[in-house]
Amino acid sequence: MLAVVLGAIRARRAQAATLFLLTALAVAAATAAPWYVVSAARSVAIADVTGAPAVQRVVLATARVETRPDADAAVRAEAGRIVDIRGGSGTASVRVSGQLVYEGGGQAATVAFRDEMCAHLTLVGACPTAAGEALVSDRTASGFGLAAGDTVTFAVAGKSPVKLRVTGTYQVRDPLGPYWAASVLGRASGTDTAAGAGDPVFTTAETVASTQVAELFAEYHVVVPVEAYLGLDGYDLAAEIDRQQDQAGAQWRVESRAPALVSRVEREQWLVNLGVSIAAVQLLLLCWFALFFAVRHSAEQRRPDIGWLKLRGGARWRVWALVFQQSVLPMLAGAVAGAAAGFGLARLLGEVDPDRVGYATTLSLAAGGAAVLGALVAAVAADRGGMGAGVIDLLRHVPARRRGWRADVLDLIVVVVAVAGVYQAYVTDRDPGESTGLVLVASALVGLAVALVAARAIGPLAVRVGHRALRAGRLPLAMAATHLARRPGTHRVFALLAVSVALLGSAASGWSAAATAREERATHDVGADRVITVQALSRAHLLAAVRAADPSGTQAAAVVLNGTGEAGKVVLAVDSERFARVASWQEEYGPQLPDLLRQLRPEAPEPVYLGDGQLVLDAEVVGEGGPVGALVHLVSAGGTPLTVNFGQLAAGRRPYHMDLSGCGGACRLAAIELATPAAVGDTPADRTVRIHDLTDGGAPVAALADASRWRGPVRGDVRGPTVAAAAGALELTTPPQVTTTGVTRTGRVYIVDSPVPLPVAHTRLAPPSGPSGDPRLSLFGGEEVPVRFAGVVTALPQVAERGYLVDLEYADRLTLDPGLGDEAQVWLAPGAPDSVVDRLREQGLATFADDSIGSALDQYGEQGPPLALRFQLLAGALGVLLAALALAVAAAVERPDRSAELSALRAQGLSLRAVRLIAYGGYAVLVLAGVVIGIAAAALGGTLVEAAVPVFVDDWAVLPVPTGPQAPALLVAALGGLVVLGATGAVAAGQLVRATGGRT
Repeated sequence: MLAVVLGAIRARRAQAATLFLLTALAVAAATAAPWYVVSAARSVAIADVTGAPAVQRVVLATARVETRPDADAAVRAEAGRIVDIRGGSGTASVRVSGQLVYEGGGQAATVAFRDEMCAHLTLVGACPTAAGEALVSDRTASGFGLAAGDTVTFAVAGKSPVKLRVTGTYQVRDPLGPYWAASVLGRASGTDTAAGAGDPVFTTAETVASTQVAELFAEYHVVVPVEAYLGLDGYDLAAEIDRQQDQAGAQWRVESRAPALVSRVEREQWLVNLGVSIAAVQLLLLCWFALFFAVRHSAEQRRPDIGWLKLRGGARWRVWALVFQQSVLPMLAGAVAGAAAGFGLARLLGEVDPDRVGYATTLSLAAGGAAVLGALVAAVAADRGGMGAGVIDLLRHVPARRRGWRADVLDLIVVVVAVAGVYQAYVTDRDPGESTGLVLVASALVGLAVALVAARAIGPLAVRVGHRALRAGRLPLAMAATHLARRPGTHRVFALLAVSVALLGSAASGWSAAATAREERATHDVGADRVITVQALSRAHLLAAVRAADPSGTQAAAVVLNGTGEAGKVVLAVDSERFARVASWQEEYGPQLPDLLRQLRPEAPEPVYLGDGQLVLDAEVVGEGGPVGALVHLVSAGGTPLTVNFGQLAAGRRPYHMDLSGCGGACRLAAIELATPAAVGDTPADRTVRIHDLTDGGAPVAALADASRWRGPVRGDVRGPTVAAAAGALELTTPPQVTTTGVTRTGRVYIVDSPVPLPVAHTRLAPPSGPSGDPRLSLFGGEEVPVRFAGVVTALPQVAERGYLVDLEYADRLTLDPGLGDEAQVWLAPGAPDSVVDRLREQGLATFADDSIGSALDQYGEQGPPLALRFQLLAGALGVLLAALALAVAAAVERPDRSAELSALRAQGLSLRAVRLIAYGGYAVLVLAGVVIGIAAAALGGTLVEAAVPVFVDDWAVLPVPTGPQAPALLVAALGGLVVLGATGAVAAGQLVRATGGRT
């Protein structure tokens, strides 16, 4: 019997080869899918962890501990027992807060020790190793004028001062990295003036203990390794952190944002599993249908054989064995080859952790086995029709065209289920990525339903076209249409072609929409082609450094981002004169950027600059009262505030002389202040002083006597001097004493060199602060200043929700206090050379981070949804190949009968040209109709049903995320389907023409 079966397979080798390939594709896809899921889950976790903020990759334990020389060892022992993260590395630190004093000056400071601290600092000098040795930061050294070898004093209230010998200076290396994350010792601001209480002074543990305080502040800082987020061997990082928090006790407090990252990783892995499973199941069903179709068509050629066997009285089991083995043997061979190819493909798709190899292999074998089992069931179901037919029907050359009621019911069920899926998608209130039930496959069901409905119309439409063509004398068209109408398998071929193209179109459209959304998000989140995060001495230093590094103003722009004001509000302060040339401004933001920036930078009086040398103040004290002094406040080109104190003013008019140094010709005049000489900062009440002149190296300040160039404080709860012009001089009168709670006084007036109120553009979700009619905004995390709204935008770069856009130079001039939390950045235009970054460093800017749209795009491309969509696209392409193989089977099965028919017609005078038109035209119409209907079905499914897998794991929607059918992607899918299916049809048509006796 085996020889008979092998002989039958050899006689129909084309059909057998197709069954082999179809089964191999099905099993390969089924085998590779689980491995891909496991591998993608690992890739997603690694990408998420490495791309996450460092604060989500650490666990921090804090406490107050007893002061003793080995306090750091005690912290390591006690906290190490509490915080025990698999594979994590912990560092202990102890610190004490007090006052750093040097030559009469002082500032708040923290003296601290931390494990491995010098390895994470850029040092000039030596790391402290002995008691009494210390490192100070570059800015602390600059502020005090310290150098290696100097001695400073650290004092804690109520304790004996500690002498510290400076061994060197430092800058924090990688302050945004995991070593410094979540620790108060590593907090860094984009501008030094916004740093608050000063930098830590790093020393030895013995020195910290020598301060003799009762308790020290202690931290135990654990960096969580990437492997801990992968869930290897069932390790649950979030649950472990929760347990450690519960067991920390009263002394220690354990905190971490790692559980949020764990949740993100788990959600992304779930989305990969969801997306790949949907695509794999759809591809597997398509494979089974293609196999059913191929076996069913191959059975058409075996019908006469079955009929003769039945006519000669062959046993039923023998007939079944002979028939079934002709399909089973090629399919089993294809299953073996497909399994091997699937495992090979799986290895190429990605790496799996060694402890997950067995798990992935088991899943792949199970999926491959299910694919083989389904294929065999499909083969049995396809052969069953021939085995149950009567002898007369089996010996017919043209099978009966009747359709059974079962096929009609099945088509109706598919349509009803598709409608139910669309309805469920509409009425179900779900979060993206939380689809269940029919919603998961609703889009595919829509494509299948459309294909089946269209397939039902193929026969009647072909009959109508054939009749009209015959009456018109167009014989080739009439015969091609008649063939489509009379062959019972035409509707199945068409449905398979349309469904495969629909799946490819849906996958391509989803990939295109997601790719567009990822590009828009990367552009929004970064803001420019390349963004350098830096540390500057001040906002003014940042502006000056960027302008000096890029004199042309076309390659770089200074930007300060500050989100420390009112919750959820972010201020984006930009160099308006350069920003439009470097920013990646998107149309969805609203107004044209150049027009908007012009609104933010109206004309304002020019600033007044003073240089080094002798300053002469010509002042006149009017009236009697308490002592009053005069101070002139300046800001250097680097943003350093300078104060020139002229001391107490005598009665009457006289000049006062003071030397100014440290300006280099570029100190901006900021304010003049009347203060009590004995206590600078205290304001005498009701004192009037006329400023007649202020000369810089003999040159008078032209704007001095113009009262319109001076203003009081912008804060509503501060009373400032009255400003007037009198006798050709600037007359200032300090405010009287106030008794209102919450109201303070100042003797300072400010030169007007920026518009007040400050022009601000805001997003629609950012309402103004302050009382009605007096909108105010905290620009840099400090005091609120009056603003006027000059424009409305939909969104702003790098801003998630509520944001404000202001001119950086004007905002910096208007804001008196340094503020907190500045993130200083330099935005670079496309094509900006690396030499610009080098010149920024030469201007004193320290680089923290270097981001780009390209790197952000790569990061988003490694998230879960893109990996799932990538597999869906692959499954769609394989589906079209399956349809092409099925079309080849149908063509091979019908070729003998069709060639005989056409040969007979040629003998009666039918031209070879007509034969070519019939052959090529018939397949062309079938392929073209299948592609058109498939693309239409994909478009309809995308319009009616939202994708089950969201574009972003965090449901980002700052800008509208593209959804629905994407015309370019559908066009590409249509062209791809036409090429593959059209080539298959062309080959089949050429073989038919050759079989008829003609040349192609």
